[in-house]
Amino acid sequence: MVHPVITAQTLRDRARSAVAELGGGRVAVAVVMRQVVRRFAVSRGLVLSDTALDAAGLLLVSSTADHPWSDHLLSDYLFPDGMSADDLVLEEIGYVYEALLEDSSRRDNGAHYTPPELADEIVAHTLAPVASPTATVVDIAAGSGVFLLASARYLASSCQVPVAEIVTGCLYGADIDPVAVDIAKLSLWLLCEDPALPLTFLDDRILCGNSLVGLLDPAELPAGVRDPRAYADAMVAVALPLGGRPGRRLEEAYAALRRGRRLPVPAVRPIHWALVAPEVMARGGFDAVVGNPPYLGVKRVRDAIGQELRDYLAHTLAGGTTRRADYVIYFLLRAAALSRGEIGLITTDSVSEGDTARFGLGALLDRGWQVARAERSAPWPTAGVRFAKIWLTTRPLDRAWLDGGPVPAITGTLEDGLSLPEPAPLDLDVPLPHGYQGTIVLGRSLVLTPSEAEAFARGPLGHTVRPYLSGEDLVRPCGSIASRFVVDVGKLGLEELAEDRALARLVRSKVRAERRRQFAKYPQLKERWWGFLSPVDELYRDAAALSHVIAFSKHSKHLWPVLVGADHVFSNGLVVYPTQDPAAYAFLASDLHRVWAMRAGGTMLNTAYRYNPSRLRATYPFPADLSPLRPAGEALLTALDRVGTERRVGITGVLNLVGDPVTHDPATTDLRQAIADVNRATARLQGIDESLATPDLTPTGFGLTPIRQRALMAALVDQNLTLAETSGTSAETSGTSAETSPR
Repeated sequence: MVHPVITAQTLRDRARSAVAELGGGRVAVAVVMRQVVRRFAVSRGLVLSDTALDAAGLLLVSSTADHPWSDHLLSDYLFPDGMSADDLVLEEIGYVYEALLEDSSRRDNGAHYTPPELADEIVAHTLAPVASPTATVVDIAAGSGVFLLASARYLASSCQVPVAEIVTGCLYGADIDPVAVDIAKLSLWLLCEDPALPLTFLDDRILCGNSLVGLLDPAELPAGVRDPRAYADAMVAVALPLGGRPGRRLEEAYAALRRGRRLPVPAVRPIHWALVAPEVMARGGFDAVVGNPPYLGVKRVRDAIGQELRDYLAHTLAGGTTRRADYVIYFLLRAAALSRGEIGLITTDSVSEGDTARFGLGALLDRGWQVARAERSAPWPTAGVRFAKIWLTTRPLDRAWLDGGPVPAITGTLEDGLSLPEPAPLDLDVPLPHGYQGTIVLGRSLVLTPSEAEAFARGPLGHTVRPYLSGEDLVRPCGSIASRFVVDVGKLGLEELAEDRALARLVRSKVRAERRRQFAKYPQLKERWWGFLSPVDELYRDAAALSHVIAFSKHSKHLWPVLVGADHVFSNGLVVYPTQDPAAYAFLASDLHRVWAMRAGGTMLNTAYRYNPSRLRATYPFPADLSPLRPAGEALLTALDRVGTERRVGITGVLNLVGDPVTHDPATTDLRQAIADVNRATARLQGIDESLATPDLTPTGFGLTPIRQRALMAALVDQNLTLAETSGTSAETSGTSAETSPR
């Protein structure tokens, strides 16, 4: 009798329901996953009993665990009508587990399981240069083993050897999730289809622990220790509270450890590759590292792993600082430390941006690694993130491949060409006001709809009801108009608030209730809880005499300045320059500013740029005076206003028209010319070839070609380094003069 085959989605849905019926929790997950693995074994002609799983310590279920379904009943529920798993790939075991953990800490920690076709692609390009029956491959964030399965199949096929030989002799992996590790071991056992292999055959190769923490060189251990693994763990235990920071305190901690009798146990479970794979590490590391490390942005890293471990990783892997780098940087650097010469990873696309690029790919390129192949950005199939594919090597390369096309080389920011030097910090008199992040209001109780604002504005304190401009408002297609209002009463006392009974009622009821829930996280609110968390008084002081200011959305696809009324409360989604000078506007609208802001003064958030005015201000090689740009700025503002008025659109609509290759009306054509004039005027002021700043209208849009962007950035970096060298020489000369001058 031929049994019907269950679909992947049906199995995931029924597994979710079964876990819910069993009361949820890790025991329920383990019970369900046992049944799933056993059915996959049956479909491959293998027998996998609970007794065997218990003996191997895999997917353990407490002996006291009680659930209302028998194994037979649960199996019938998961696979109704005798359905088989014959047509499902082994990776589906891991995907079922992922489906059971959609709201779990594993997802919170940035883990996402990889579709087989993506793993196959990463593995094929990574292993092709080193494929042999003895090649060693490791995945340091292995999850349920998707990349290890792909590696086993690739090497077995390429080398024409049994897959069991590859699995037992070539593969290593690690993950912090014990259930995922068990699934990886079982999936590889099923792949081998050899009932003679014990279920424990990968216990010394597929490990549960933190692959970023641990010794790589046995020479780090003192001579003569009785239990190398316990002692190595103890070294981590004493280093973690010190953030792994080298120096006297760490040396004293190691010395005390050598004198002590008890070995402390670290808060994390290290993986000491020097002890796990001594032969591999003795010959320089693994032939290849593959995988899909967790996705965590800089703001989530500390909450996910803790400040102590973050500091430890920064000092042990990145030389002491990673500034505002994403979590992926630590896996990238660890992969390089473990690999003899080939790395293939799926990463978040921020790997090529800001500090993540500087301290990750940029640092590896400085050490002799090359990006052999990269695809820069694509949406992840099952999560709201974008990802990149990168392959690194230490082999000599004739050419590289970027987004599917051949290029001479790939930079640390995943661009065509050789890497540019890192810009140096400068100490200049910047001819531009400071750019401020807008106000952090915090919460919704002070924010009003237009109808609510109209009612409150009629009261005695109506002047405190102000338009509230957000980043979304700024780039709204219909125009930069505040869609909400905010009650700005932080500078008033509660006695003054009592003059307006309606406002006082709002503050004492909604605002106070909301603020009380926020005191634990923001204790500074207790003193004046009816005010904003961060009012940014300096911004409004500097803008007090102005009718307009220049604003950017912090997260913007276009990164374009907008002249807006100075009477708003600006949200923290905006960066605001308190100036209405057309010269300043021209500079901020120029591609010279934009290229620098994108490549040296900001980072990426999915497809949008995160604008960082402080980083821009610290490194951009500003000219002494921006006033020569004023005529071009005035012309640009006039041209922008004309298109917006004629078309009745806001800045986003205007820029879409500018970039539309089939739009050639007189107003849009004049605006393109005004943008080009601003670029050329700014290039002249910087002493840079105007042709580098000349935009083109192409079938894909209006702007600088990638080659011109890179050449422009190279010219600006050269100016930056020249200014830094000049100021350093001046400082040395000044210091020498002061020391040798008579007093």
